Amino acid sequence: MERIFLTGSTGFVGSELAAALSDSYEVYALVRTTSNKHSLDPLKGCIDRIQIRYGNLTDYTAVKKIIADIEPHAIIHVGAATAVRHSFDSPMEFQKTNHLATVNLVHAAMSLPDFKKFLFASTMEVYGWQKPGTPFTEDFALHPESPYAVSKYAAEEYVRMAGKAYGLPYIVSRACNTYGRKYSTGFIVEYLIAAMLKNETVYLGTPDAVRDMMYIDDHVNAYVTSLTSDVTNDVFNFSTGNMTAMSTLAEKIKELTGYKGTMVNGFPPGYPSRPVVSPFLSLNSAKAKERLGWEPRTSLEKGLEQTIERVRQQLS
Repeated sequence: MERIFLTGSTGFVGSELAAALSDSYEVYALVRTTSNKHSLDPLKGCIDRIQIRYGNLTDYTAVKKIIADIEPHAIIHVGAATAVRHSFDSPMEFQKTNHLATVNLVHAAMSLPDFKKFLFASTMEVYGWQKPGTPFTEDFALHPESPYAVSKYAAEEYVRMAGKAYGLPYIVSRACNTYGRKYSTGFIVEYLIAAMLKNETVYLGTPDAVRDMMYIDDHVNAYVTSLTSDVTNDVFNFSTGNMTAMSTLAEKIKELTGYKGTMVNGFPPGYPSRPVVSPFLSLNSAKAKERLGWEPRTSLEKGLEQTIERVRQQLS
């Protein structure tokens, strides 16, 4: 059985990915040494099928030792600081957590005897400002608009450099907004659902902003497909291309939850400042379909229905 080293294992995508991989691979999940006793809660569905290793991604010595001991056949690096709005106030933290950590993993991987693939989770945020209306393809020039996006762009460049200079086999993933969280309501879809289920006032900070929305199962499948594919040393968009305005998203959730409360166009009181918000981020994933055989399977309505049920269970 092949060994997988997974970062970000207690996060949203990482915990779902750990569960999906644990039946077919020997999964080693990295958890921060500073984590508290509840940090492993997202892994409770697969904790008996994976192995936990404790360490900090920014500590090269620790990372190198852990990876040398495991000798994984693949590394899936989805661990990151991800809240874009917070990156404006904590830019150094985002550079260390997202860029430096990736550099550490790349160099740890290059000394492995039977290493097959480095999967790096980038983001559609690296595209930044573009002409609205046309979903972006992988050959678009990148114009990152936040410290978060810059940190991911820098990490991408390092991975690609390592592929060229050192022969690192890699795939870079640029995924669109993903939803379907069980444990957090700090992101737009889950926030809207939780607020509406509790009949609270709903705030839409950027009602006209357009995003692609992808359900978690399709995001996890993108990594599984990338892992099992023979393709290496390339960059892929993973997206639905559904170009959904946030106001439209809110109306869909309102209908599905039966919400009767008030919706306000504007950020809630005390919301962290974000000086730049891209009005349009949409990805063309035709390349992933052609080269990897991947395409999304879950419609927006079906995904929202499943997420509403997840959030409802948590609230109850």
